[in-house]
Amino acid sequence: MLKIFCILTLFVGELCSLELVVIGDKNFPEHNITHSEIKAIFLAKKRFINEEKLLVMNHKANHPLRHCFEKHILEKQERSLERYWRKAYYKGKHPPKIVSSMEMLFLYLQSVHPTIGYSDFNATINQEVTILYRVECAL
Repeated sequence: MLKIFCILTLFVGELCSLELVVIGDKNFPEHNITHSEIKAIFLAKKRFINEEKLLVMNHKANHPLRHCFEKHILEKQERSLERYWRKAYYKGKHPPKIVSSMEMLFLYLQSVHPTIGYSDFNATINQEVTILYRVECAL
């Protein structure tokens, strides 16, 4: 009985999680990017890679991937980020561009270089992107 419970728990855990991947365009200049560099990029503290200005893409505020990203990568809550961007605005910094769909994200990744964003791993399988970082998220 205990074995069945453990197997079911593992199965349900797999169904209730997703693998978030930070992705760049297929020719993204850096492949060994750290968690702290990703955080700096998405908080507009690092805006260039190899002297090229980055296009940074974010999902809408209510998107489940964004909640996972803010919790595990940015390590900030929504209200904290709102305060951060209000202060950053006066220093000439702007938040990442918002995409309304995964298709829009992949279109930017194909046409603008260098571009960075994030996605569910399964959505990247048939896309020409560079996977820069991975994190597991519970839903």
